[in-house]
Amino acid sequence: MRRAIWGLVAVAAVFGAAAPTAQASLSVPTGGPPVTFTSLSAFEAAAGGADNGTLVGEQGSGFRHVRWDDIRLDGSDPGSAVIDPGLVVAPAPSRLQPWGLSLGPDIAVAGDGFRSVNSNVHFTPFSQPNSWAPFNSNVAELNVVAPDGQGSTPVPALTRGLGVVFLDVGVAGTTEIQYYNGEILLGQVFAPVSSGGPSFAGLLFPNPVVTRVVVTLGTGRIFDFDGRTAAAGPFTGDPVAGDDVALAEPTPARAPVTATAGVPVTAVLDSFTESSPGSFVEAVIDWGDGARTAGTIAPGSGGAFVITGNHAYARTGSYTAKVTVEDFQGPPQTSQTDIAVGARATSTSVTCSPSPVAVTAASACTATVSDVAGAQRNAPTGLVSFTSPTLGAAFAGAGSCLLGPSATSGVAMCTVRFTLGELPPSHARVFAGYGGDAVHAASSGTATIGVHPQRCRLQTLSRRLRPAGLGVLVTCDARANVQITVQALAPRKGRFRAFQFQFGRLGVPVTAGRPTVLVLKPAPGVLRALRAALRRHQPVSLKLTMTASSHATQRTTTTRVAAIRLS
Repeated sequence: MRRAIWGLVAVAAVFGAAAPTAQASLSVPTGGPPVTFTSLSAFEAAAGGADNGTLVGEQGSGFRHVRWDDIRLDGSDPGSAVIDPGLVVAPAPSRLQPWGLSLGPDIAVAGDGFRSVNSNVHFTPFSQPNSWAPFNSNVAELNVVAPDGQGSTPVPALTRGLGVVFLDVGVAGTTEIQYYNGEILLGQVFAPVSSGGPSFAGLLFPNPVVTRVVVTLGTGRIFDFDGRTAAAGPFTGDPVAGDDVALAEPTPARAPVTATAGVPVTAVLDSFTESSPGSFVEAVIDWGDGARTAGTIAPGSGGAFVITGNHAYARTGSYTAKVTVEDFQGPPQTSQTDIAVGARATSTSVTCSPSPVAVTAASACTATVSDVAGAQRNAPTGLVSFTSPTLGAAFAGAGSCLLGPSATSGVAMCTVRFTLGELPPSHARVFAGYGGDAVHAASSGTATIGVHPQRCRLQTLSRRLRPAGLGVLVTCDARANVQITVQALAPRKGRFRAFQFQFGRLGVPVTAGRPTVLVLKPAPGVLRALRAALRRHQPVSLKLTMTASSHATQRTTTTRVAAIRLS
């Protein structure tokens, strides 16, 4: 019986398919009339390619053959609700999502031909052991979605067509599949009579245009369920159950559109045909960010019309633009397009001043972040983080700063202080990374800073040596600990011998770039010895030696003060 039924093939263009209702003048370009099939194998052959099973994502060709037999009837199937333990469950709406279908409400799966909930029926499955049917009514809805894991967020998709194996169709013209694009009826097909056995009905359109189907199974409902108790439906009419489902490989509802934040995007978002020329047609686009605009309608190819929209998104993100087309003579046509709004491109540069800089001295490093998207430039906001691979590098605070606007449109800046506690070979590297904001993309920049050892100068303020001490001026280009020693020197003069002895010493820290005045006081007895030498006309000079050291370097400076005078 099964072999004979699947050998029947009908490829007449619209036999068994009704045209859209006369009241509706809007429709979707289908590429031509659909083809009706009464054979599952013929439907799948016409769909072309292989059975893609539960492969994730639209595969571009082939079909999906859905069997209900893996659905567990004990309630352990994810998301299922038990109606009759071990025999009947209501599966989760996403149960067939791996095959590209989302279930409408009130659909049940049984492993006993539904006899446990209605003793007056017993459907023999086409593929053992499970069959399916609606409860509380005789109408079920299947929506086309992108094939994905069960429980994933459903993404609407399109298919060329779908077919169903029906069980026990006893009355002609009572079991049908209606094919919709949104609310627009595209066509319908009736299942052949096959009392006591299976039959198949399906349509294939030239283009992928079907978003959902509404399936009517006979003229009577099999059972009712109020969430707690199942009861047989009134045994009137001709109840029908379903089994395997085949659908042409789903395709994306519409190719996604890419845009840039703040930059207007223009895209074709929908198309339609009009069976009543001269009708007033209106298109409205809901852009998904709170904005609604009128769509521009223009003639397209093949007698169709296309709808174009233009919009600028203020922020990055994923949006869904929904188009509603109405001519006020029937149901509206709706569609949606995913729009991925990317960040505006930026560039980051870094400058450090002063450069070169002495080790342990600070340099101010400024990051400049520019909006380079090219349209309606606006200043980036957010955080810039500074790093350096150079050993001994340190940044003030957390090594980051918040951008602030500059005098130039679309440009923002911020500054951190940078120091090196160790002396690198000749230069240090500084990296600035901008993390982006709701509108702008991340970017980074780098700078090279020359680094040299610390330098100090030692200068006496006077050649006159006073009892209070000797005044000296110390200037260093980095923080340093300064040690100064002074020796008093006198050469041999006549019968007087040469001598040298310690005049005095001191130690003090100095600040980078800030001249510091120091006073060296003479050791006890030094001034008396110097005065005696000067009275003998024995030349006297002072030798000043300064050692300046930091964490990284040490430098010695020697200054000689000759022909000193005493006050």
